[in-house]
Amino acid sequence: MLGAGIQTPVPLEELEIHLREEIERQMKSGLNELEAFNSSVKKIGQAHMVQNEFKKVEATEEERDWKLAQILFAAVTSLFSLFLCGMVIFKMGCFSEATSGQKISSLAAVTAFALLAWGGRLSAKMFPVIRAKQIRDAICISGGVLLMLWWMVFVHIILPRQDFTTGQLLVTILWQMIAPFGILLGLSWGIETAARKKVATSSS
Repeated sequence: MLGAGIQTPVPLEELEIHLREEIERQMKSGLNELEAFNSSVKKIGQAHMVQNEFKKVEATEEERDWKLAQILFAAVTSLFSLFLCGMVIFKMGCFSEATSGQKISSLAAVTAFALLAWGGRLSAKMFPVIRAKQIRDAICISGGVLLMLWWMVFVHIILPRQDFTTGQLLVTILWQMIAPFGILLGLSWGIETAARKKVATSSS
């Protein structure tokens, strides 16, 4: 099993237990140890066949986890966008002091965030197919670091130099902090979706 590439502890332990139980059954039927062992191995299957079955199970589990992650991502981004829109429309919190123009601009910023975040999923065909997960993760992490740096510059350097009203401040934050966050989410989602769709197409 190790030679066939099955190296995770749980499958190996399960196979060993199953093999031992099968050997005991074969010996109780009258076979000697060697005959029982050979018969049990044949029943379990060749190493590469077992490996393929485990790969299928792992691929199915990974695909299920990916679908759950997509559902969670869609739900969180949608609820976040609806929450912000609700605050703007119903004049909740600081948005109660915003003018009509500022409210429209705020709604536009929230819409831009949602479109940018969902755009990665919807336009996955436009993204390059990066098979190596390490590279995909590195790109997403780099994007996250750049976004954090931009937020720090914006909050600690740019904002203190401005004299905004409450409404202007909210609009600026939405456009300069929330909308760019949508770009990062869309990039991450698009790259991952493009890679997974390519793998799925190759497999089929």
